[in-house]
Amino acid sequence: MNKSVNKGISVLLATAVLASPVMLEPKAAYALSIEDVSADSTRVDEETEYTIEFEINKDLSSGDSIFVRFPSDYSVDKKLKKSDVKLEDDDDDKISIDSVSVSKNVVEIEVDEKIKKGTVLILTIDNITNPEDKGSYEIEVKTSAETSYKGEKITISKSSSSSSSSSKGDFEASPSSKNAEDSISLTLGKFNLSSKSKLKEGKYIYVNFPSKDMLPKSISKSDVKVNGYKPDYVSILDSDSIRIEIPSGADGDSYIKLEFTSSAGIVNPSKPDKYYSYEIEYDSKEYKSKDVEITNTSNTPFTVSLSDSAAGARTSYTFDVDLSNKLGSNAEIEVEFPNGVTVPPVLTSNSVSVNGAQVTNVSVLGNKVYFRTPYGFTSTNRASIKFAFEGYLTTPRTAGTYTVTAKIDNKTYKSKEFQVSGVTPPVAVDNTLATIGLTRATASTPAGISIGIKAMGAPIVRNQGFIEVVLPVGFRVPAYLPANTVTVNGVAASFVGVRGQNLIIIPAQDIPAKTVAQVNIAETAGIVNPATPGVYSIGVYNSEERGLLFSRPATIVALNGVSFKQSVASFTKAGKTTGLAVAPYTVNGNTLMPTTFFRDALGFSISYTKTTAKVVSGNTVMQFKVGSNVATINGKNVTLPAAVQLKNNVPTLPLKTITERTGYKIIYVNGNYTVYK
Repeated sequence: MNKSVNKGISVLLATAVLASPVMLEPKAAYALSIEDVSADSTRVDEETEYTIEFEINKDLSSGDSIFVRFPSDYSVDKKLKKSDVKLEDDDDDKISIDSVSVSKNVVEIEVDEKIKKGTVLILTIDNITNPEDKGSYEIEVKTSAETSYKGEKITISKSSSSSSSSSKGDFEASPSSKNAEDSISLTLGKFNLSSKSKLKEGKYIYVNFPSKDMLPKSISKSDVKVNGYKPDYVSILDSDSIRIEIPSGADGDSYIKLEFTSSAGIVNPSKPDKYYSYEIEYDSKEYKSKDVEITNTSNTPFTVSLSDSAAGARTSYTFDVDLSNKLGSNAEIEVEFPNGVTVPPVLTSNSVSVNGAQVTNVSVLGNKVYFRTPYGFTSTNRASIKFAFEGYLTTPRTAGTYTVTAKIDNKTYKSKEFQVSGVTPPVAVDNTLATIGLTRATASTPAGISIGIKAMGAPIVRNQGFIEVVLPVGFRVPAYLPANTVTVNGVAASFVGVRGQNLIIIPAQDIPAKTVAQVNIAETAGIVNPATPGVYSIGVYNSEERGLLFSRPATIVALNGVSFKQSVASFTKAGKTTGLAVAPYTVNGNTLMPTTFFRDALGFSISYTKTTAKVVSGNTVMQFKVGSNVATINGKNVTLPAAVQLKNNVPTLPLKTITERTGYKIIYVNGNYTVYK
């Protein structure tokens, strides 16, 4: 192309650009805008956290970055981590961050998701140290979409310990009550802003509360007013501070007055003190309230009524509590009983009521009981809480003076002292011959438990005291045991509770001191032996004596062990039941088994007639004659504990003689045998 033509096209293009109605947008049109920059502390040379609110005007994709540049007078931690930075939008939705890095006071945050243009972002960066000199400093922000930074100034002031500790303060703080833990309405101010500052719509006021237990999880903007106007946005920043967005109605005001209604959910600190104060921050200036005194709660201690005040007695509990605030439906209540009180691990809602209404969501943790008032509960300033006699609670086991604590709708109330009278101390008893046995000894098998207590050191009153059986880890214990699956001295238990591996057995009859107690837990109760063979220790306690009564070992054998019962013509092995020609029976205390048992159950080689029987196990050969109490074992005569008999045309042989010669062992509990090796 020649030069004249080239020049003509250049002129034509330039003219077209100037004349075109679609002008190229200047780069500033894509720039972000900063709405607010604030710091937890604006004092010189102090490490603090910065919050920057800005709006982006171009989409960001995953992998794009946000850059924050601090002036050279600042110190930025070079090892800043992702955990030191938080990014969210103005709906409090968290935005994922892929990485954070620092170079020459510039913090680069790489985002891990797409962010649409027009989104208002709130970026928080910790571990930033303010300059050593007071003054005005500009914090700048840009994104990968911009070529230049946008900045917003913040004022750094000198620290003044004398002004911060002044009890005079800058404004009045007026809670509706000064009682500890009371729900309150709250007014802060009115006070004038310094240095001719004025409120600006969309900027934020920060309020720091004097204690971390005052704020709810969230506050509705309808429960807050700024100079008489509802704010555009209210958020909880952490456990003791909130941020309030200034509404248009307060725009241009040179003062601040904040009002929180009682439904905002703010409560007074839980600990009394004379020197609580509030701090308000706006436009990088901090204002402190005059000191507010919080006093002890004015709650009148409530009375505890017992149906039986004897130590360790089963009793009902009734509390009549005057409340500081009205109690409504679905309100949470926690009752803490003193040490020594027995609270069953399971309490039903039928056993607990408030003002006669059955409660919901009952749970027990140690000596604390948690529940809620039911839906539709009538709002009231008085709560009559009752734990019924049927709940199986007891008084403390030791005579003395006690109190109860109730936490109702996040407010704590304490009872007056109540007296528990003494009882006769336990007498010494000997349980060295007490027994514990399993009906089945094979692993992973449902088993009953037989417990023979030789004597109690103190009486157990029916429907009141209890026997506690502690099963070691490995046993599977169901969450519920029907009372009719457990007997005490032949009578079904009144109640059986389960607390982890512990069984709480409440007898339906009195058990006097120094008397025997036989506890039987049926196989149908659902307790299952451990899956791992071994020796396990089972312990026994009761409600009337301190410490362990006794414990006994229980041997669990592999699943190939063989179980059978006297007078039942079958045996069980590996969960399978097989019939026997003759039911096992005893002669002079010795168990006789049909010859076929040793073949079918133990795998021995056998042969028999109506007059003889031969059993072979490995190198052991045993020969028997019907009617004789002498057997030949490996060629030697051995006297048997009982003569061989013929039943149903099958010789029956002494079990113990054969198991002793073949390395087998026998476990026997209440007519239940297990043969294992």
